[in-house]
Amino acid sequence: MKKNKGIIRVRACHWFLLFAVTLLGLSMLFVRKDHSLPASESITPDQDNSRLIVIDPGHGGFDGGAVGVNGTIEKDVNLAISLKLRDMLTDAGFKVVMTRDTDTALSDTQDTTVRRRKISDMRNRLNLTNLYPGSVLISIHQNKLAGNSSVHGGQIFYSPNEPGSKELAGYIQAEFNTNIQPEKPREIVRTGKNLYLFYNAKNTAVLCECGFLSNPDEERLLCTDEYQYRIAYCIFGGLLEWYDGRNR
Repeated sequence: MKKNKGIIRVRACHWFLLFAVTLLGLSMLFVRKDHSLPASESITPDQDNSRLIVIDPGHGGFDGGAVGVNGTIEKDVNLAISLKLRDMLTDAGFKVVMTRDTDTALSDTQDTTVRRRKISDMRNRLNLTNLYPGSVLISIHQNKLAGNSSVHGGQIFYSPNEPGSKELAGYIQAEFNTNIQPEKPREIVRTGKNLYLFYNAKNTAVLCECGFLSNPDEERLLCTDEYQYRIAYCIFGGLLEWYDGRNR
């Protein structure tokens, strides 16, 4: 009961905090804390991981991901948003595991080719997530569309393996549609075999494509603290709504 009340109290501040994010960028409201559990620390399966969130900042290290029209590297934006989301979640009482909290990759050290390193990197992200059965995986990425600089906005993808994934994606997408892109609402999308991590995930798992680096205006916004906080708060708010729905 105490956990549920904590969620309700945080949810009650949802819209007020979102207003503060928009006006102030939350630059003075959130202090970065190292609350995340070490990636190597496993929580035993008989423990309750329902309030444990695995945050996966996409790419990292040798794998920069997409590159924006003005040279922004996706991995950097992914990590910046993920760290802001981590702080919001830990301040709200959630446990958080980061697949990475620095500019590193999760690939095996013995891999010598880029292809093999990417394969082992993705496999290790999945293995880390599977250490925490019953947890929620949120992966942060940026989009890019070659030849079209006008497309913008965030879109949420969900794993087909756990019904809660679709529900959570819907809540997060609603936050994006309302607070980031009311003029361009998007629909959630089910992941396919091409997205290994989500096609094989056993837990509730969503992929947040937060914006388009191929759009110069959105790329510029994605590099600012204020906009990163707004995106992180959309994910945070959607997650709270999802938890609240499950506890009704």
